[in-house]
Amino acid sequence: MVNILETAEETVAKPTKRDQIVAAACDLFLEQGYEITSMDAIAAEAKVSKRTVYSHFQSKQFLFSEIMGEMCERFGDGTTAELGPSPSPREVLLQAAKFMLVRITEPGIQSLMRTIIKESTQFPEIGQRFWEIGPGHMWVRITEYLREQHRLGVLNVPDPELSSAQFQGLVAGPHFLATLFTGRSRWSAADADRTAERAVEIFLASHQP
Repeated sequence: MVNILETAEETVAKPTKRDQIVAAACDLFLEQGYEITSMDAIAAEAKVSKRTVYSHFQSKQFLFSEIMGEMCERFGDGTTAELGPSPSPREVLLQAAKFMLVRITEPGIQSLMRTIIKESTQFPEIGQRFWEIGPGHMWVRITEYLREQHRLGVLNVPDPELSSAQFQGLVAGPHFLATLFTGRSRWSAADADRTAERAVEIFLASHQP
């Protein structure tokens, strides 16, 4: 299981009991879902007592919300970057497209999205949080960029919100849905680059001033 709570940097510090619980619960929630995963299973996976689990997290619901919230924050880490600073809309949109493709095809992110979709009825706030700091945030940033390009006369974007959504659809397309639902990605780096470049080409062709 790919744990997206892991960081790229090695740490010499010994994991705390809480760290062990979070890592174990993360893996189990992503593999089994909320309902099937028990606090007993989390304790066993973390190699701690159930009493220790409850001393850190008052309930399974609270533990799930905390972990999913932290994972959502990790997903959104890269979406706060400015779109630019290149003056070329092609380069800016290509940068955004490649970023989106890298993020949405990561195995850990795919597992997170499937879990959020599955549990969204019981935990709607987690789905809302994921949207706001992840895909929704990117949509807003692209919308703002397109609105400014329209104001400057560089592009013709009378409805920047709609155009932003259409751009993301061109980038993600059916490949993203296939990966989300099947759990298998057949994309290579070349496929991703070709998809991003073609999406930007089509988008710009339809938004010339």
